[in-house]
Amino acid sequence: MDCDIYSLPLFSGGDKELIDNILQENPARHRLYAKGDIIALQGYVCKQLYLLCSGSAYARMVSEEGKEFTLDTLSAPEVLASAFLFSTEGIFPVTIIAASDCSIRLISREAMLRILKADQRVMQNYLRVISDHSMFLSNRLVEFALQTLSSRIVSYIESNGPITNLQETAFILGVARPSLSRAVSQLVAQGTLVKTAQGYTLSTI
Repeated sequence: MDCDIYSLPLFSGGDKELIDNILQENPARHRLYAKGDIIALQGYVCKQLYLLCSGSAYARMVSEEGKEFTLDTLSAPEVLASAFLFSTEGIFPVTIIAASDCSIRLISREAMLRILKADQRVMQNYLRVISDHSMFLSNRLVEFALQTLSSRIVSYIESNGPITNLQETAFILGVARPSLSRAVSQLVAQGTLVKTAQGYTLSTI
C-alpha cells in the first residue's frame, strides 16, 4: 500500500525530488495493522520514524505498578515517534496501539537524518512537530497532576465530545471505571453534565 507522505505536515513544502531520491536509496517499508495490534512496544529501541498513513492509533504508558495511562490518540495523516527517534536513550517510552485498522510507513533514522540535513523546510517542520508534541505533553502533565477528576472529565468532553463509553473513557483518562462512573454521576447531579442519546455531555443551562 502506498502512502503520500506529502500529505503530512512534516513534509509540507519539502523538496519532493530530493526526498524521493533519498527514499529510493533507503527504501521505506509499509506495514498494515488491525485494530488492537501493537505498533511499537514501550521500552523497545526506536530506529525508524513511523508515519500513520491511514486509521488511528493511541499511545499508552504502563507504570512499574501496572497502572495504565493513555497519553494521546492520533489520526492519519500523522507522525508517530518523532520525539523519540533522535533521543539519547532512543527507546519508546510508550506503547503505540492501533485504535483502528491502519497503515504505517517506516523511514529509517539514517534516511530521515539525511532528509533533515538536506531540506531546511522539512527540518523546520520537524522542529515544529516536536515542539507541538512537547506542548501537548506539558498540558497533559498539568491536566493529570493538577486537575481533579471532575475537571479532567469536563476537559475531555470539551476536546472530544460526549462520553459514549465509560470503560473506554476511563482507560483514556487513566482511572478505574467505578471512579469515573461516580464522578460522572456527581457532575450530573450538580447539573454540570446531562445524559443524552449521544452520551454524557456538558449542560447548556
